[in-house]
Amino acid sequence: SSSSAQSYYTQESPPDPSIDITRLRVRSQTYHCLYPGATFSGTQKSGRNSYDVTVTIVDVDLSSSFLCGYLCIRGLTEDWPELTTYFDAEIIGNRHGFLTQKWGATEQDDMTHWPRFPAFRHVRNELKRPRLTMPDRDRGAIFMRWKERFLIPDHKVHDISGASFAGFYYVCVEFNPQSPASNLRPAVVNESSETAMATSPPPGRRRRDSSVRRAGRGSSVGPRCPPPAATMNGFYYHQKSEPYQQLSLSHVPETFSSTFEFR
Repeated sequence: SSSSAQSYYTQESPPDPSIDITRLRVRSQTYHCLYPGATFSGTQKSGRNSYDVTVTIVDVDLSSSFLCGYLCIRGLTEDWPELTTYFDAEIIGNRHGFLTQKWGATEQDDMTHWPRFPAFRHVRNELKRPRLTMPDRDRGAIFMRWKERFLIPDHKVHDISGASFAGFYYVCVEFNPQSPASNLRPAVVNESSETAMATSPPPGRRRRDSSVRRAGRGSSVGPRCPPPAATMNGFYYHQKSEPYQQLSLSHVPETFSSTFEFR
């Protein structure tokens, strides 16, 4: 009845997930270009080989220093032309430090990978022992460790000939990467005195024509380049794998707005 339903929804006890899913809501979070549904596209290089990669963010929880998503790599093996794995991430900060201390990585391994990211030199003086943590704040870049957990859609597959996700990724996302200086220059419009005289109005009716510019004076507005897209770079590490397999991705801007919510 309506009275019993009303008393149920007004009780102070937490909802039972097996009965009520309408009030159990996990709000999605956004941090710059990291948000549920965000896509990054690029390549992963291993030796002389290069493979197309797409990363899709599924959830972002900054309060728990957590992120997860899907990594899709194409052309890695003949039997599996497209491999998609689910990964979760530790966001480096006050909770997780730069020292991995697991997955077979030593401090020496960490300190030969993190400095390969240009943004690391801006934070290395803030690191605190024993785990090399740092305060949580906006620095224009974010560091993470990704651990692939299982294959999509069949999570029971663990062994794939020619491929492995037993290791993990060192990852850095730069929200405002430096772009090279543009070589474009504003066009200069020069007009000879003869042209200026030919286009001059008769005496007594002289008026400034906005379409005629003085000799040697250029246009004040030149072509503008769009701001560079956020970059997502990483290095795959496993004791038995080729070192420094580099992940190079760029954020793919959306042409529409969307929202995700877990229930």
